[in-house]
Amino acid sequence: MGVIFIADTLRPGAREALAALRESGVKRIVMLTGDNAATANAIAADLGVDEIKADLMPEDKVSAITELQRQGYRVAMIGDGVNDAPALARAEVGIAMGGGGTQAALEAADIALMTDDLGKIVVARNIARRAYRTIQENLWVGVGVVHVLGITAALMGWIGPIQAAFIHLGPDVLVFVNSVKMLRVKIAGA
Repeated sequence: MGVIFIADTLRPGAREALAALRESGVKRIVMLTGDNAATANAIAADLGVDEIKADLMPEDKVSAITELQRQGYRVAMIGDGVNDAPALARAEVGIAMGGGGTQAALEAADIALMTDDLGKIVVARNIARRAYRTIQENLWVGVGVVHVLGITAALMGWIGPIQAAFIHLGPDVLVFVNSVKMLRVKIAGA
């Protein structure tokens, strides 16, 4: 006579990755799983997630994401299995964990991390936020200010066509120089 226990274990660094996501501004973490409720609750207790939805089929995960979106949340879904593919496609951002992920999950996702390290999600988020900020700077300074000033000056007759052409090149140079600085920016964990 004997008893065999089989249990899922946390991915290494999962607790730290979720804590870092919260620190970076993620407001709510929901665990969607096909596992039974007892298994899900045991894993979730170690992770400190806000809500658990267990015993889900793929279409139930899609419904859960749709409901979160209806509540006003922008949803990022992290998954690695065939059963996660529809939910990855439904979320605003689908993130497939590529180390052990299935082809279906990798193809359905917007982002494919070629590792099972959840900490890389935090790194990817930090890179995306920095890139978005650079894009905003480029639009405001490179296009907004310079083009508006150049067009206004040309329309007012303060500058001629040659000067306007040079001013028109300015945003291109500014955008290029501002974007190149992304190569030197240090992102935590990268």
